[in-house]
Amino acid sequence: MKSHPNSQEVLEALGDKIVNSLGAVVLEARNDLDDYRSTFPDFVADASERGLANWVHDRLWAHLTSNLEDSDTVQFVDNGPTREVLVDDTYRLRIKRHDAHGRVTSYPTASANAFFEQLSLDLQLDGGTEVRLIAGYRWIPESRVIGPAVLSYRDGVDNLVWMVELPEPTQGTPAVPITDPSVPPQPQIDLPDVDGRSGTIQQ
Repeated sequence: MKSHPNSQEVLEALGDKIVNSLGAVVLEARNDLDDYRSTFPDFVADASERGLANWVHDRLWAHLTSNLEDSDTVQFVDNGPTREVLVDDTYRLRIKRHDAHGRVTSYPTASANAFFEQLSLDLQLDGGTEVRLIAGYRWIPESRVIGPAVLSYRDGVDNLVWMVELPEPTQGTPAVPITDPSVPPQPQIDLPDVDGRSGTIQQ
């Protein structure tokens, strides 16, 4: 059976500077989007989902490289469409938008598939294989705003092993594990008024 590092182990290995920076850049990009929306509301309204996601990604990358450029343990790889952050030659991160259940999208290229596949923890430790992580944020599509900062670990693009919400500078709280993020929320049924009473039940 394949073993994987747990979220606490990964967060401790990355260290406070990296973890806090991953949360901070989401806050900064959210502020950028708010400024963009207030200054050019029509531009944001007319933007496609892909175009807006690319715009947010550029802002995240700009803030991340600025915040961590003086770190001796961090390397940045900017190779056309592929942007990655290497930490201590052990952790390789890509920046992506997550949906409410932790899903991410990617073109199914050989390179992308190889990135999402993880070797077992034993092989990683023996052979020095990288641990691949996805940092970024949860997107709230109804209002088209940037939600909480998150870090996720998966074994294959569709197999989410764990996801945690990361602290942002205004929060000052530790990373919070998200329980079963891959399980869709249960449907709700609105009950009609009966004798002046109404309610909602969870299926």
